[in-house]
Amino acid sequence: MKFRNLIFPLTLALILGGLSAWLERISTLDVEEVKLDPAKPQYSMENLSASRFDTSGSLKEYLIARQGWQLPDQENVFLQNADLQTFINGEPQYSVNGLSARYHLKEKKVYFEHDVVLEKTEDNQRPAAIVKTKNLVVDTVAQTAQTNELIEFTYGKSQGSAQGAFYDHKSGKLDLPKQVKALIYDVKTSH
Repeated sequence: MKFRNLIFPLTLALILGGLSAWLERISTLDVEEVKLDPAKPQYSMENLSASRFDTSGSLKEYLIARQGWQLPDQENVFLQNADLQTFINGEPQYSVNGLSARYHLKEKKVYFEHDVVLEKTEDNQRPAAIVKTKNLVVDTVAQTAQTNELIEFTYGKSQGSAQGAFYDHKSGKLDLPKQVKALIYDVKTSH
């Protein structure tokens, strides 16, 4: 009689154990990692736009491009016909565009190449500025732009050229390290 009392619990335990093993087997997925071709894009985008906002929710950066892609295991996003616009408190500050660009995700730098134009809008303290060059590195965190290439610039009514440039947007200072040729207009205002 004691053995008959144990048949049901033992049978139930065997059935549940078998069911658990079967469910474990069919629900376990074998994940096979496939190595992507490093020469082919992992992501590709057409007519893209990206916005970054500051801590108060105001627009800080706006990037548009005709085409973009990222290669596997890379920290760069490659862009064609890229245009980066920066803002402070939602007000436009400067824009940079070029035929091609590379945005480094960790450094937050944009490496513009081929027919690059930086334009700074006029504000209460400084006139409008335009810098044209072959390539330009824009640090979106430090708000700087630099190149070692030949540049042509206009700053208000002043214009010229130089070999290399460093622009610091926070201070409004444009450093021209060598071979500077410029026609400077310094308009004095009377108070």
